[in-house]
Amino acid sequence: MDYEYLFLGVSFSSSIFSALFCLALLGLKLIDDKNDVGVRKTTLVLILFYIVCIFFHSTTFFEVFQIWRLPCLKGVNFLSTLLMPTLFYHLIFILTRLKKKEKFKYFHYGITLTLCLGFLFYHITGLEIQMEGLLPMKSIFTFLLSNEEGITTTVFNLIYLLLSLFRLLKYRKNIANYSSDEERDSLFWLYPIFAIGFLLFPGSIVFYIFPQLQTNLLVGQLIPNFLFMFFNISLCYNLFCENFAQITEDILEEEKNFDLDGCKKVKELAIDKQKFETYILETKPFLNPQLKITDLLSDLMTNRSYLSQFINATYKKNFSQYINQCRYNEYLRLKATGDPEQDTEADLILISGFRSYESFKRTEDAVCKTKNKPQNAVLQ
Repeated sequence: MDYEYLFLGVSFSSSIFSALFCLALLGLKLIDDKNDVGVRKTTLVLILFYIVCIFFHSTTFFEVFQIWRLPCLKGVNFLSTLLMPTLFYHLIFILTRLKKKEKFKYFHYGITLTLCLGFLFYHITGLEIQMEGLLPMKSIFTFLLSNEEGITTTVFNLIYLLLSLFRLLKYRKNIANYSSDEERDSLFWLYPIFAIGFLLFPGSIVFYIFPQLQTNLLVGQLIPNFLFMFFNISLCYNLFCENFAQITEDILEEEKNFDLDGCKKVKELAIDKQKFETYILETKPFLNPQLKITDLLSDLMTNRSYLSQFINATYKKNFSQYINQCRYNEYLRLKATGDPEQDTEADLILISGFRSYESFKRTEDAVCKTKNKPQNAVLQ
């Protein structure tokens, strides 16, 4: 028995069946969730992503094991390889959308289809054979032409992964001044998924630098298949549990709107530091785990941009860091005054406004690292 090929078959099965399982799970969620349009749209895009994944892994399996060697399967494999990063970017776009008027540009799918049709024309017309005949053997151009599909998909994957990562970083920079719910709104869980994505993208470029890896089934197929399985499961779990928030407000306000009327408007919106801290101390809005900066605007009679700038300038923190600092101070106060026999550590963390122990631990580590002084704290 060839154990190498046995493990290879198992690895393909893990990728295909994990995608099928995630597809079925999200299908049930789509049927059950009939009210939230944003969640339904996100789920639908991810379902399409898993369908394309199944086509990709299936056609790759047929090629590796030399089953059903039909020309159309190679075309389906190439198209699915290009569609996966496009659908992933579409998913990230929905999760990181900060403007109500911002719409996804479907020309991204047009680029995918154009590339696929271009390569189809390149092979059907015989241009591939003519070009290879004009070039000398063992040259970099010969390698590029003989591996044009792999290199194209590698570069295409890298471009869309970078576009997706750029959107995530931009989103996290802005959401920190808007929401204090780090678990759902910060999309921190996407970082391991991106790490797997960047481990999978090199493809033909790595094979060119290290040609011996091209025939190594462990590195060439086994490890990537299991990475795809973790990629699928992690993405499905967080979307199924709705570890994200569909923002319906326009967070990115135009600066020119904020600067209208100059000093007059600043005077109207001015926040007194003492009154602000008294409001925080007495009303304790931070006890709401899903607190957003817009929840404070009516009581403070100001707007989002000014309140965000006030917190940044006064406390040298963004909104999320400031609120979690308040929660941590509340936790210390409760721990000092509470009954240790009745209130457990977990109870105190939740009562203080933290959504989870992980969120509390991140704040505690940040406090210990920066060694915040008592005068920087809001709650004494």
